[in-house]
Amino acid sequence: MQASGASPPWNGRQYAGSQKSIRENLILALISGLLLGFPWIYSSLAFLTFVAWIPLFILEERLRDRPNPYLVFNYALACFLVWNILGTWWVTRAHLLGGMLIILANALCQAFSFWLASRVGAINRMPRLLPFVVIWMGFEYFHEWWDLAWPWLNLGNALAATPEIIQWYEFTGARGGTLWIILANVSGLTLYKSWQDGSVRRRMIAGAACLLIVTLPVFLSWHIYRNVEIGADTLSFALVQPNLDPYTEKFVPEKQAGHMDLFFDTAGQLCDEKTRLLIGPETQIVAQIDEQDPGASLQFRRLKAFQQQYPQLSILLGVHSFERLARDETVPGSRYDVEKNVHYEAFDSALFLPSGSDARFYHKTKLVPLFERMPFVQHLRFLGRFSLELGGYNGTYSNRQAHAAFKDHEKAVSILPIVCFESIFGSYCARRLSEQSGFIGMVTNDGWWKNTPGYKHHFNFSRMRAIECRRDLIRAANNGISAHIDARGRVVARTAWWQAATLKGDVHLRAGRTFFSRYGDFLGRGALFCSVGLSLYAGIRRRFRVKS
Repeated sequence: MQASGASPPWNGRQYAGSQKSIRENLILALISGLLLGFPWIYSSLAFLTFVAWIPLFILEERLRDRPNPYLVFNYALACFLVWNILGTWWVTRAHLLGGMLIILANALCQAFSFWLASRVGAINRMPRLLPFVVIWMGFEYFHEWWDLAWPWLNLGNALAATPEIIQWYEFTGARGGTLWIILANVSGLTLYKSWQDGSVRRRMIAGAACLLIVTLPVFLSWHIYRNVEIGADTLSFALVQPNLDPYTEKFVPEKQAGHMDLFFDTAGQLCDEKTRLLIGPETQIVAQIDEQDPGASLQFRRLKAFQQQYPQLSILLGVHSFERLARDETVPGSRYDVEKNVHYEAFDSALFLPSGSDARFYHKTKLVPLFERMPFVQHLRFLGRFSLELGGYNGTYSNRQAHAAFKDHEKAVSILPIVCFESIFGSYCARRLSEQSGFIGMVTNDGWWKNTPGYKHHFNFSRMRAIECRRDLIRAANNGISAHIDARGRVVARTAWWQAATLKGDVHLRAGRTFFSRYGDFLGRGALFCSVGLSLYAGIRRRFRVKS
């Protein structure tokens, strides 16, 4: 029974205040989600990322000392779900369930990372900047290397469409952009607080710091941009963009012979005695080629016959290939041919036919989770049966690698091959760069996402890879955007979206390796190491605090 004169433990005013607080918290979370998501819809809004985290930081500050330690996670999850839906909704165009799973899994990982940074900061009693910087950057680095890798929304990628202000990526990679954005947000929050406090001195200091953090990298980038040497040596290339719908044309068996006829007819009109390289898109040859006996493939023999018409011509294009295994040998992702009674590994590959040399295959290693390779199939092989269908293809590719780069010894040229999804992984691409003079050759198929922001951002990622490696990049797409991008990330020439097209030009050749290609993602590695140390220290402190 309630004692006379005592107020009830939960009255109407308290309830109304609680509901108002929940609404305010949710609004802050959604504002951050929207500000983070819009740059992935419209690349010109990339500047929003420099303030997008401020509402979420304010929310975290309100909730970090609440008795319920999971409130920060709950609101962060709402924020990151909005971000992922706006940023990657187009994945559902390929497969509704697969797209939803990718969006949910990525939002959960991001929310956990933000919550962990909040808890580590609260337990260790340290400023927000240190735990958030190291844990978020460590998460981004880890998110590029495990089986659920989906680094599309890494913060540094938001600046991909503005190569003029990110020229210093040749030293830091996109992780430097992540650090820049985080520092700008923290300084912006400090400036916001100084205006609330009313101290003129604090406002001036915070404003100056914020201005310096935002503008200094821009001026540095402009200086680098003006002084980049493009390279004097060139190589004449011809590129074919067939524009075959991946859902209704590309992988229809009855149409594939006609597709190759069209490719050779178009290439015959493009190539002449000056052309040194012919480039085709990802999976230009759909029928699998036996890497141990490529001559058994009719389309491979046609390639060789075409090449013989132009003795100086090399060919680079995408194929499906396989390698046979021993009779009783199986590996994760291997398949079994009933008719031939043989196990084999299937690859999404780039085929390089240098003039006067044998064929070489590069295997796509960074595979799209759920679609091209089931996560953790190397540990739980039964998962391979649950891979999702994409454009009529169903199965798990092998990610075993044989060649890091192609070298044409006759022309003294090296080519760094990139296959489609791999272009999101800057560190993986850059570390394979050769010292030898050459360029980057990318084959892709962006038609899975139709006319959505997905193919536009994928194109812009190629500009970052050119900057990080300081090499020209030739991008051959089936029906996305084919282009010639120079070593500054500037688009020299490009094709239109969803149109059959060709490109001819001279690609500049550069030698040497950038700081980033030599030392890799040192910011990400260091952040991951520090985040593990901070988390362990926080766990130990919390355990001793509970015991005492």
